[in-house]
Amino acid sequence: MDATDTAAPAAEPTVCPGCGSVLVAVPGLPDAHPGASAGCAGLFAVTVRGLREEAAQDARTAALLQLATDAYDAQHLRDGEPAAPAVRLCRWLERDLDPARAPSAADEVAAPGDLARPVRWTTTVADLAADLDVVDLPSLVRSWAAAVWSDWAPAHAALRAAADAAPSGRDTAGGRR
Repeated sequence: MDATDTAAPAAEPTVCPGCGSVLVAVPGLPDAHPGASAGCAGLFAVTVRGLREEAAQDARTAALLQLATDAYDAQHLRDGEPAAPAVRLCRWLERDLDPARAPSAADEVAAPGDLARPVRWTTTVADLAADLDVVDLPSLVRSWAAAVWSDWAPAHAALRAAADAAPSGRDTAGGRR
């Protein structure tokens, strides 16, 4: 019997329509996130699983999970979809708002929906997952969020205006990290 007769078929790569990550297609994964491939959404879920499990018991972990979710969501917006996750990144990174409080406050304003998404992303969840064995997850999430915010640079003026129009919601009882 030839070795090629028993070899598994080569896995087909897929490109995430949101962030552009090239990932192996995993049969049977649900399309869990609009704007993302099933593989990308699955990778994000696995990468932040520990944060999800600990978020209810620890405010810092909950904030880190929210920051990761906003970074992911900001990379996976569909055309014309309001850029609320990018507004939340602005409030977190430039306005020092605790990300655990940012979602409800930023969602209360009309986030811009006519912004062009970045064409290329500096860092994606695939990069985050690849570096987990050498860098701690909190550092990776913060770096990723900063890179995502930087990638939105052409839209910063509109995103900042939306962030400034949102109710304050500033967390004065304990900081953000």
